[in-house]
Amino acid sequence: MGRRFRGATVSAAPLLRPGPARALAPPLDAVASRPALPESLRLFGLEFSLDTASLDALENVARSITRETVRAGFPRWPGTEEVALLSTCHRVELVLLARSDEEIDRWREVLPGHRTAWRIREGRSVVDHVFRVAAGLESLARGEGEVRHQVRAAAHRVESRHPRPVLRELFRAAADAADRIAPAVPAGRSIAAVAAARLLDISAVPSPRVLVIGSGSVGRQVAESLAPRARVTIVFHQNPPPAGFLRSTGARAEPLARLAEELARSDAAVTAAKFGHRGVYATDIPQDHRIVLVDLGVPRNIDPGVRLLPNVRLIDLEELRTGPGVVASRDGLDAPVDEAAGRTFDRLERRLREPWIDSFRRGAEEVRRSELENARPFLGRLDADQQVAVERLTRRLVARLLGPPTERMRALPPGPDGDLRRRLALELLEPLPRDP
Repeated sequence: MGRRFRGATVSAAPLLRPGPARALAPPLDAVASRPALPESLRLFGLEFSLDTASLDALENVARSITRETVRAGFPRWPGTEEVALLSTCHRVELVLLARSDEEIDRWREVLPGHRTAWRIREGRSVVDHVFRVAAGLESLARGEGEVRHQVRAAAHRVESRHPRPVLRELFRAAADAADRIAPAVPAGRSIAAVAAARLLDISAVPSPRVLVIGSGSVGRQVAESLAPRARVTIVFHQNPPPAGFLRSTGARAEPLARLAEELARSDAAVTAAKFGHRGVYATDIPQDHRIVLVDLGVPRNIDPGVRLLPNVRLIDLEELRTGPGVVASRDGLDAPVDEAAGRTFDRLERRLREPWIDSFRRGAEEVRRSELENARPFLGRLDADQQVAVERLTRRLVARLLGPPTERMRALPPGPDGDLRRRLALELLEPLPRDP
């Protein structure tokens, strides 16, 4: 769409610090009234991930940018029609429907993180990226299925003031395409499987006792991956895993209150919980007990300080994604995913220019009504049927006259050049001043 950021990597100044959730809001002097004439809305994506920053930095950003902060700050962004927050195990992304490049500059002023760590995409590249994320092509385990559920969840959390929502359709289309293109993802293609394989590779104990902290979908996937070669115990917070699941995996289940006791008897532990804070500290590990810890959380479940303990081997997402076991599968997903993204972009791009079409038709409608009102004294007294007939006739004439130019306006390219030509078309509809 616009050209300013295409292919560039820029970043946000660290004006939001880690801590209590705060609303993402621009400086007060950035809040301005909307322009009198419409603009072509533009898609922008801002990515902060393990591809662009360290795990420490990602954790700080993940704590600062939450659904609550985005929702609270959205009313103060008049140049942003829609915003969606997408959070996965190794990324925090904002997808925006904005009116100008300047609006993205305002977002950059308040986003946390280092300047070089925010990657910005625009237009078609945003759609391509969302589709690739949903299909698991940007995941630690290529093709994993869990991320498409996170993309679908983001569709339900779009903040919007736009009369024709765009981002909700984008995220849903991406998740649907992932379901259609790769409906059955092998169990080995998940972050859980990669973590389990890495843990078993470095464990010196045959059939190790492994504690899985978290009974959600990722925790259960870890337990399933470990079950054939380990003795598994699952720690749950509120609801234990289903009895059938425990029978099929041979796993035990214990409440979170017994975490310290279970850690003391385990050879390894994998955290897959959504604490939102640290769940395991150095003081929870007995000094004479050797243990391997794998942390799959963002924010992290395990205090990085345990890495200093001589009896602990800690593996986090940053190490896991660069270690052995992460294989780029040749699965043939790239081409169909890119094709599906292209079809969705073509459909959404037309919608992004509809404000111009609406303004174009409103201008013509104002001329029609004005001229019809001026002509009424010459039409004489009309009954109800005649008034309806005149109304229909004039509407049809305007519709027939505007049909071809409307389609030509839709076909104009996005960006400043196309907007200039659309603006000229609108000015042509302005009625000339009448002679006194």
